[in-house]
This record gives sequence, structure tokens and C-alpha cells, in this order.
Amino acid sequence: MLALALHLSGVLSSAELLVRDAMLRSLPGRPPSKVAVVLIDEAAIRSEGRWPWSRAQIAHLVDRMFAAGAKGVALDLLLPEAREGDEGLAQALRQGPSVLAAGLDDSGAWLMPNRTLQGTQLGHVSFDLDRDGVVRRFSATKQMGGRVLPALSVAAARLGDARLPVPVGVILRPAFRTRPIPQISAAVLLGSDRLGSDRLGSDRLGSDRPGSELEAALRDRIVFLGTSAAGIGDRFVSPISQGGTPEPGVLVEAMSAEAILSKDLLRTAPPLLDALLVFGLALLGSFLLASPSRISPLIASPILLAPLMLSAGSLHLLDLELAPLAELSALLLVGTLVGGLRARQSRRAMHEAQRRIAELESLQSSLADLRQQDAEARRVVAHELKTPLTSVRGLAQLLAQFDLSGPERNRVAQMVVTETARLAEMVDALLDLERLRLRDFGQDARILDLSALCLARAGYLRAGTERNIEVDVEADLRVLGDQALLERVLENLVSNAFKFSPAGSPVRLSLRSEGSMARLEVEDQGPGVPVQERGAIFGRFARGSAQGMAPGLGLGLALVADVVAWHGGTVTVEAGAEGGSLFRVRLPLIPGNAD
Repeated sequence: MLALALHLSGVLSSAELLVRDAMLRSLPGRPPSKVAVVLIDEAAIRSEGRWPWSRAQIAHLVDRMFAAGAKGVALDLLLPEAREGDEGLAQALRQGPSVLAAGLDDSGAWLMPNRTLQGTQLGHVSFDLDRDGVVRRFSATKQMGGRVLPALSVAAARLGDARLPVPVGVILRPAFRTRPIPQISAAVLLGSDRLGSDRLGSDRLGSDRPGSELEAALRDRIVFLGTSAAGIGDRFVSPISQGGTPEPGVLVEAMSAEAILSKDLLRTAPPLLDALLVFGLALLGSFLLASPSRISPLIASPILLAPLMLSAGSLHLLDLELAPLAELSALLLVGTLVGGLRARQSRRAMHEAQRRIAELESLQSSLADLRQQDAEARRVVAHELKTPLTSVRGLAQLLAQFDLSGPERNRVAQMVVTETARLAEMVDALLDLERLRLRDFGQDARILDLSALCLARAGYLRAGTERNIEVDVEADLRVLGDQALLERVLENLVSNAFKFSPAGSPVRLSLRSEGSMARLEVEDQGPGVPVQERGAIFGRFARGSAQGMAPGLGLGLALVADVVAWHGGTVTVEAGAEGGSLFRVRLPLIPGNAD
């Protein structure tokens, strides 16, 4: 069902086309036997004169094609204007079966050959481009203004086999496996001896070849005449274009005619066939994954490649297009579900076997952590992270194993929320500290107005509390730094001052220039920091002897110290004028601010 839905929805259609193109390029090519191309290329332009050529030159080319034994001639040239020599060209085309190109003008009307040439069969040269701009299909017929014309490649193919039907309103998709189509420079065919050494590609015939070889390349073939010189004629990308390089339109027309004559046209497989294939593969894969054999994954893995292999085989042998990506996507989902179920069963069995041991270990770990909580809180980061996790696990077991009343259950649930919030706060603070080490100051720092930043954050902090903040900021002090990080420094210092100060006492914030440095000070009237602790409180999980007065993790001042150091500054603490603490941050001013 999933494969069928993916196929019918078309969500993978673009990717399916690219996969199919890659398969066509990798499959063996078929030698051409029905078609050849005469190109008006750069060599011909240099030899015979600038484009457009006279009708007499084109007629001479047609004469040479028929003289070389061409079974039919298809002119991939739009000739709507009446010119001198049209009668001669028409007479040359009447030497054998021939077809002329008709196109569409900007208004969507037919752009037909002039009246003198309209006695020849006509074929339209309009390709249908896919969304990626690649030619993979074309309409066998096109109707416009009450007139229906076959495609040029269809009309040309009928020159070689008149019994071929013209499928009205059908989209044809050539396999484009015939390569390379024989290509001959028009200059060679005209017998010019003025060609340069660079005139021919690897798959073209040179003028130094015997005439018999030239005739052999054209004899009993439908010969297309078109342009390939730069700036002349249309170019298209086909599924087999090397490196996505556009090819002359006449080559695409010729490959299409070869595919029609060789019955090398692609057919799309019914969606139900894709669904049945993926159903069988999924059944086999599920059986192998569910078996207890250790080698089952090795056997099942190639099943995921089966859609690609089957698609390549059907293209090569049956000219049938499958939808390998839809099949592969469905198989991957089925395999993931089956593998997930199997892994879940294994985890359940292991969990049941270890449940009783885990309960005993959890109880022992909880008791040990409770005894050492205060002492271990400042030693290592690992323990600080383990403590809230252990508490959450114990509370979860309490909820799971005991029949608690409603209020008790709510109280225990609230404790779980509190512990997880503490863990999240600690993890966020630790992550901020670790990320800071990885940031490049030279790349991330910007010129900041530190004065404006202090005034703005002070106003924000004052609005969020009833506490008084006395602000004294010198104007227009600029530093190089990160605004968000400096805001964190200011907020941490002011919040720390609020925590350790009496409720009615103010917090003083000042900013002054001091030589080449900006001096930021936050002063409170709290208990202060003892001299012997002033260096240690900036470490992680370090707190002063007054830690019992307010909650905290001991990471706020560590973040301040790391941020200031990242900015090339320093932070210190000393006794305030009224017995509290005075935190002083010095940051380098940008050269224009230095005294």
C-alpha cells in the first residue's frame, strides 16, 4: 500500500527520473543502424560561409545525401521565408522520401515552410521538457489551429518504414540507448578540402576517408540535416547527455527516430506491479529479519538493493520503467518497523532480567548520594549532573511502586518538576560555558555601545523587581564583543547582588573609562566575600561561605569570569565601601574610545 501510494502521489517522480537516467547511462548501448546525421557545424560554416546558407547550398547537400544512398532525408531546419532557390530545393527533396520541420511561433501558431516547399511531408519539432529541463518524451502528434502534424522523428521513421502507425495523442518516451549516432560534417559531404584539423569529433567521418566509407555511413539510413554550430539552432539535454551538456536538437530528433525504428521505446509499469514486487520483497525480508539466524541480516541486506537491480533489468530487457525509489522507500520503512519491533522485544527481555538488580542499585545509589550531597556538590561536574537525575529516578519509583494519596502524589510530582528544572538550569549553564570555548572572538565580536547596553539592561532589571538600582554610566563607551554575552555578565552580577543584599538596600551600577579600559562595577551591601575566598568563587560550582543565605548552583560567577576572559578583560571582587561586595569588570575599549 505504501509503494502504491508513493507511486501514485508523484512525490518521488523527479528523483525517479534521475535514477532512471543514471541506469540508462550505465546500461550497454545499442549500435545505430537506421539513422545518420549531417551537421552544419563550425567546420562547415568556416568552409562554406556564414549561416544562413542559400537554398542552393542546402539543395546541394540534399543531392549529396541521396547520391550517397540515403533512404530518406529529414531537414531539421525551419524555412518559412520564401527565397531564391526554393524550387531547386523542392526538386532536390523530391528525389526520394523526405520530411521538413515545422515549428510554433511566439503566438502558438504553426510556423510552416514556405509554399514552394510545402509539397514535402511535415513534422513538428516541439519537445516536452520535464521540470529539470531534460528531454525524455515528446508528443507523437501535435494539433494547433485545426491542423495535426506528426513529430519530426515519427515522420522521419515512417520514411524508413511506411507501415509504422502514427499514434495520435500519444506521448512517446525513447530509451536513448542508441549511441553514438553517426555524425558527418556538411563540409565533408560537400567535398570541401578547406577543413582544419579540428573540424571533426571522435564519432564523425573525416574528408580523408574514402568515398565508399562515406557512402556506407549514409546508405539505407534516414539522414537528418541540422545545425550544431554555436549560436545556431536549439540545444537540449537528454538522459544520456555527457555531464548534462546540451546537445543539438537534430541529434535528439535522430536518436528518437532510431528508437522508434528499433522499437526501443519505454513503457511505464502499472503501479500495481510495483506494489506486488515490493510486497513480495517485504515479505521475504520480514521473514529473514524475524528468523533467529545470525546471518539473516546479511541475507536481508541485498533485498534493499533488489528494486534498483529489478528496475535496471526491466529497462534493459523489457523497456519497462519501474519505480525503484518508491519500492525502496517502502522496503526501508517495513524493514525499520520489523527491526524496531525485534529490538524492542530484546530490550523488554533484558529489562525484565535486570529490573530487580536495578532496583537494589538505585536504592543504594540514592542513599549514598544523600549522604554526600553537600560535600560532592563542588567537586566534579559529573556528580552535579548525577544528583538531580538520581532524585528523579527515585521519585519516579516512588510514584510507580506505592499507592499515594492525591496530595502526596502531587507533592512528589512537583518534586520531580523541581529536580528536572534544576538539572536543565545546570546543563544550560554548563553548555554556555563549554560553547564559549569553541567560539572565535575575532569572528563573532562586533563593536558595541557598552554605555547604552548598561542603561538598557539596568532599566530592564529595575522593571522586573522592586529593588533599587543606582546607575552612574559614562556615555559613549564602546567595546568589541558579543552583546548577548555582555548582557549575561551584567544580569548575573546584578542578580547576585540582589540575592546577597538586604531587601531595602540599593545595588549600585557604574561604568567609567579607565585609560584604555572600560571599568564596570556592581556594588551591594551584603555580607561581602572573605579575602581567602575571593579568587575561588569564580570557579565552577564554587560558592562563598554565605552560600546558605541564598540558593544557587555556583555557575553564575564562573560564566562571568569566562565571558570576561573571552573578551580579553578581567573580573575581581573586593570589599565595598559600606561592607558589601564590589565586583569590578575591566574590558578593553576600542582604540577610538581610549584616553
